[in-house]
Amino acid sequence: MERDKNFLSRAFDALIAGRERQARQYVARYERDYGKLNEKLTKQ
Repeated sequence: MERDKNFLSRAFDALIAGRERQARQYVARYERDYGKLNEKLTKQ
């Protein structure tokens, strides 16, 4: 049987998961607002 994770390990995992969700939301909002760029950033 696997050993249960201690409180600090579970808290750290939850913190990382929350940050990951927040980052995904930021990326989704950016893509909605600006669209996916298929062109170069500098037009020359």
